[in-house]
Amino acid sequence: MSNDSSNNLARLYNELLILLKQEDEIRKETERRLAKAKTSVDPRQEFNRWLQTNAGQTWKQKQFRYQDSKCAACGNSLRFADAVVHHVRPLKDFGAAANTPENFKLLHPSCNLKIGTKIVDFS
Repeated sequence: MSNDSSNNLARLYNELLILLKQEDEIRKETERRLAKAKTSVDPRQEFNRWLQTNAGQTWKQKQFRYQDSKCAACGNSLRFADAVVHHVRPLKDFGAAANTPENFKLLHPSCNLKIGTKIVDFS
């Protein structure tokens, strides 16, 4: 191999190493920014904030009456204080799109844990 070819190859290799380092730094910065963005628009936090508002509590009271004080999963009597709001379409799969009152049902805490993130037909 000629000296010029060797020099060109070494130069290209050095440029490649520099570009790979820059790519790694950009990737890390992108991951950091995405993690920060996810925490600011976390659907679970958004839901919990809504549930603490007057609108959230009003919805829960109306839904409790609509369900005749019964758990949507097992059909047994449910105390308002014990009722938990269950996402029919789970947050982990549907994100913020799951945060609509049409997607919520009131359940016993144990029924909610039993169902977990499975999609169940409550009709």
